[in-house]
Amino acid sequence: MSQLESATPQQPQQMLKRQVCYTCNFPTRTCICKALPSEPLAPLFQRCRILVLQHPHELRRKNRSLPLVDLCLFGKSNGEKNETNSTSQSTSLDKTNQDFVMRTVVGRRFGDQCDEAVLRLLRDPNEVVVAVFPHPQALDLEKGIRLADERCGLVNDNSESTSNNATDTRQRHKKITLVFLDASWKHAKEMDKSNSEIGKWPENLIRVQMTPSETISNNTNDASTDTKISSKTFVQRRFQIRAPPSPDHLSTAECLAWVASYVERNPVIYEKITKVLDYIVDIWKGFSKDEKSNGGWDSMTQKKRKITQNKVNGD
Repeated sequence: MSQLESATPQQPQQMLKRQVCYTCNFPTRTCICKALPSEPLAPLFQRCRILVLQHPHELRRKNRSLPLVDLCLFGKSNGEKNETNSTSQSTSLDKTNQDFVMRTVVGRRFGDQCDEAVLRLLRDPNEVVVAVFPHPQALDLEKGIRLADERCGLVNDNSESTSNNATDTRQRHKKITLVFLDASWKHAKEMDKSNSEIGKWPENLIRVQMTPSETISNNTNDASTDTKISSKTFVQRRFQIRAPPSPDHLSTAECLAWVASYVERNPVIYEKITKVLDYIVDIWKGFSKDEKSNGGWDSMTQKKRKITQNKVNGD
């Protein structure tokens, strides 16, 4: 043994690791358990399921928002392994049962290390699949979801005859599959283009995009806003950790929460998930006070505001 080696203290391996909260998998000093819903949100998903295509680079980011959704949907006990948790929650996706709440597939396109069950779902012409991402052919959220509801038999349910009640019941229980791309904006555009070029998107795919700033202003005087996201709930550039370029650039978590709330007609989904987002941003700001005084996160956000505001969605 060299003198250098003998002079180096041999520390136990456990002392080299940060202490991590067992329930949320965050470092104990940034534990977010107190912001998580008291009950998992997964039972609220009755009309839709979530399918996320996550870029491999996004999986390695520490400031990604998707694991927060995972914790909100499935509860504290499922936060131990953020990278694989969404997949583990979808064990019911098999040859005979495609009913799941959220499924995350890591890859640049569907087909990259993607199990056959997901591909079957995307290929099935009877499934209703909605991709939430900007596109020249994308409908606004309201029109797109209305079209999806029609395909699921969720429109004008009261007018259905009782003679074919069994068939109608099966049709009404068909879920909308909401697809999100979890990546940087550059990578997300590449992923959408790649899936289109190799024919991985369903032929009857419904594309939607959203402009939250316009939606909120249009709903301000709407008498039915009790089932929608209110102007008081929506916060521009909420997930400042990723410095969104415009009010209509949402993190994956907020975009997912917004659309799911709209489809389920339940604003609680959006409110509970964004509560966790706000909490973790507040923690981050607390650690960034010194940087802020030296032109840190705040000046970065201000700089980003100069970027042209496009109608886009996602992280």
